[in-house]
Amino acid sequence: MNTPRLHIRGVGAVSPAGWSAPAMLEAVAAGVPLPAVPCARPGDRTWPCETRLVPAAPPEKVTRHPRLRRASAITRYSVAAAREALTDAGYDPAAPPPGLGMIFVMMNGCVNYTGRFYNEVLQNPAQASPLIFPETVFNAPASHIASFLGIDGAVSTLVGSSNIIMEALDAASFWISSGLVKECLILAAEECDWLSAEALTYYHPRLISSEGAGALLVSAEGPGPQIRSVIGPLGYLSWRERAGALRQMAAQSRAQIQGQATLITDLTGIRRLDSVETAAWEGGPWSAMLSPKQILGESMGTSSALHLVLGALSARSTQQPAVVSMPGTNTAAYACVVEP
Repeated sequence: MNTPRLHIRGVGAVSPAGWSAPAMLEAVAAGVPLPAVPCARPGDRTWPCETRLVPAAPPEKVTRHPRLRRASAITRYSVAAAREALTDAGYDPAAPPPGLGMIFVMMNGCVNYTGRFYNEVLQNPAQASPLIFPETVFNAPASHIASFLGIDGAVSTLVGSSNIIMEALDAASFWISSGLVKECLILAAEECDWLSAEALTYYHPRLISSEGAGALLVSAEGPGPQIRSVIGPLGYLSWRERAGALRQMAAQSRAQIQGQATLITDLTGIRRLDSVETAAWEGGPWSAMLSPKQILGESMGTSSALHLVLGALSARSTQQPAVVSMPGTNTAAYACVVEP
């Protein structure tokens, strides 16, 4: 992987903690898990399944636009996070800078509209709504957001695991260095649905799904924390290989920092799932350790984006490096060092 020495010019987030990045940081720093609610599921399902949902949008975060009338929840979350990131970087969201590109990442996609459409297909194929179908494709949110913001650069969507945002950063670095775009907006978003929420409980009954969006505006220069070091991808094909990759990832990360740093982990609060990562990171020069998943829940394709947002905010406020752990659960582990 080409190390993307990128500056994080602006950040934005929508999460169960609220509709801003500072609200998320405050909740994670407080260390108190946010309330969870039972997930509504079809059929006769008696075993527990909980989720943490994004609260209703405050009036100032409600965006009205023709492209957003039928847009999915992940599109609405992403619009709010993108606007916050642009504002954070000093831009007017109504007039984004020229040469702006966008990369959207996800794991599940527009699952609620997809479920609704295929339910209509099963009920009566002739009556399945052609208005819903366009909202089921993976690229739908990126299309809406690019149109809404007036982005004039390249736009793409990547689908992958929870740390797919690292591949997006690599692509953004290439786009910027090759002159394809001047800056790049990287977005990750997920929406809750019963199928993915229930699937998590098969890994462990205390895994709680969540939803939201994270946004980072990156460029090759300018103010803002910098992604100085990227460790990975460190590939693995089994949980034993994953343990070795985590140890290697943690050792290389420690070698990249001098003095103290904030550690942002992928820990869930479930010992059986966390033991390897806990052992890999213990004993480091950590001034603070944040574990967002224990507070916010498992947001799948959005989780690493939210961790990077927290890393940027932490580096800004503490003027110390932030090490972000993104071990993933499928094929590859990453970590990166964000310096103020």
